[in-house]
Amino acid sequence: RGGGGGGGEPQARHMVETLLAERVSLDTEAEGGALCQEVLEGEEWVVDTVSRAGEHKCVALWRYGKGEANGAPFVNFYDELRPCAGEGEERLVRYALAASSRDRERAGI
Repeated sequence: RGGGGGGGEPQARHMVETLLAERVSLDTEAEGGALCQEVLEGEEWVVDTVSRAGEHKCVALWRYGKGEANGAPFVNFYDELRPCAGEGEERLVRYALAASSRDRERAGI
């Protein structure tokens, strides 16, 4: 699903063009741009990390619940700070930290 839900690529393209045509920041020196992100169904997990000298640490783990409501394609129903303990949570954090390391290596950082 692209561009606000259900419209596919034509609607996504229209939404990006609309965003690029409008100033969306009060910062008069900000460059224009748009970020496109695929809409995923179900819960979303976010691992906040910090890195220094090649060492990565998890500082927070969040779980977001999103879905359709009142005609809107995605609505944030809840965001919940989660403990990093637990088998599933620890596996998710390990994955995120490993991905961060790989991304930094590819970027030469």
